[in-house]
Amino acid sequence: MNLRSLLRLANLLTFLRFLLILPFTFYFRAKSMMLANIFFGAAALTDTLDGRIARKYGTTNFGAFMDSFVDKLLVGAALICLTLFKDEGLGFEGGLIPMWMVLVILGREFVVTLLRTVFVVKNGKVVAANRWGKYKTASQFIVILISLGLLALFPNDSERVIRHHGPIYFMMYLPLVLTVVSGSEFVFRNREAVFNLVQPSKS
Repeated sequence: MNLRSLLRLANLLTFLRFLLILPFTFYFRAKSMMLANIFFGAAALTDTLDGRIARKYGTTNFGAFMDSFVDKLLVGAALICLTLFKDEGLGFEGGLIPMWMVLVILGREFVVTLLRTVFVVKNGKVVAANRWGKYKTASQFIVILISLGLLALFPNDSERVIRHHGPIYFMMYLPLVLTVVSGSEFVFRNREAVFNLVQPSKS
């Protein structure tokens, strides 16, 4: 398999990950947590395979941007599902994680994606994620997978799993902190470029 084919495969894996968001969301909302876990796990696997290809053979600007963008869509869909979770049969309607957590995480993703887009337009090059961004994404995937696993294994355990401040809530603090740290590091590392964006242009 030549380099061109490998890069095409990496982009196909990214596109497949995008397509898996829909069935994951459908089965989560249908309370079929095992299937939701399988689809989310498959999406996370495509990200791992995509990353290995990129590390070994390099990537294109389009591939790097879309890979990060689709990751954010997948994580965002999962977080929204968790915060909107309710089970009328158990009398639970409060969500497994609070909305403020989702807003902080997605707010960071929006700002970083917006800055990356502007950098691409101005410089023609994608700013790659560093180790903090990779830690952040890995922690998000792992915590969401564990959360889905708990919901699949204990579907009716409102005392231990399905509650406002249960294990899912506390686990979410890890990706939350890494999200804030990685976002702050991204802005600091590219502070000159950010400063040039906000600095008024001379007429």
